[in-house]
Parts: sequence; C-alpha cells; structure tokens
Amino acid sequence: MYLSFGLLGFVDDYMKVTKRSSDGVSGKFKLLFQFLVACGAVSVIMRLQAAPLTGAVAVPFLKGVLIQLGFLFVVFGALVVVGSSNAVNLTDGLDGLAIVPVMIAASSFLLISYLVGNVRFADYLEINYVAGTGELVILLGALIGAGLGFLWYNAPPAMVFMGDTGWSSTRSSLRSSADSSSWKPCP
Repeated sequence: MYLSFGLLGFVDDYMKVTKRSSDGVSGKFKLLFQFLVACGAVSVIMRLQAAPLTGAVAVPFLKGVLIQLGFLFVVFGALVVVGSSNAVNLTDGLDGLAIVPVMIAASSFLLISYLVGNVRFADYLEINYVAGTGELVILLGALIGAGLGFLWYNAPPAMVFMGDTGWSSTRSSLRSSADSSSWKPCP
C-alpha cells in the first residue's frame, strides 16, 4: 500500500509540475485506484489472520467481543483505509497543520503497537496479543522523527513542500500500521 499510494502521489505531482497547472490525476481515478489497492491489501491481511479474527472487527476494551463481518470486512477495511488516507487532505497546504495530526496519530499507534505486541501488557489490559507488532514501534518512531524534521523546515516561511508523494506515503504507512497491529498470523 505504501509504495502504491506513494507512486500515485508521485504521478499526480509529476503531472502538476510538467503541465504547470493544478491538473494532476483526476479525483475519481485516485479514489478508484486507492480503493482497489486497499481491497487487495485488506484481503491479504484477512487471509493472514488467525481463525477468531478473520473478517472480524474487535471492539476496543472488550476482549471477547468480535463483530463478524465475513467478506464485508474487505469493503469495510477498504473504506476505512481510503477514508483515513484522504482525511489529511483537508488540512494539507497550511504550514505544519497536516503533519502535527499525523505525528499525534503515529504516537497513538506507537503506544497501541507496543502494548498489543507485549504479552504482559496485553494480558494485563485484556487486549488481544498480536505477535510481531513490536517492530512497528521502530517504524512509527522514525515517522514521528521525520515529522519533527519536516515541521522544523516547514515552519513559516515554509522551505519544504511534501506534496502528494509524501502525504500519500505518510497516510498509507499510518493506515498500514493500524491494520498490521490488529492481526495475528496463522500458526
């Protein structure tokens, strides 16, 4: 997802720069492309999940409550991915306004990934333990550090412009982290 969304952003930015206008990739094509990529990614994650979590949505703070969606989980997951990846576009364009919510979300996912990936904390908090999510802490820490560096150079007057390439990659890495911290690989 990260590379696909980043490539779409690059193509959009490249078209805008070469045409010297604000006309890049059409909005309909962007949404369709993102939805297809998200459906594929959610399908793969769904196939990798262990039996109780396959096609289910876990209710936070209620360890035993799982809402089974079956194959509607793919559509639900794709809508969440596309919706959350485009949410940053509402605040994009103002100096530092979009990167701060990304850093806050990355901090939240960092904490969740750490707690879910630690057997003792997961047992104590009565949340589902997900093996291997401790590695996401490193990725999310790097994303927060990159956001701080971007914020430093994007303070008024802005010297760096991230564009759709950076934002698409940033949003999809957050979304992928959220998806990855909630699945268990099959034994």
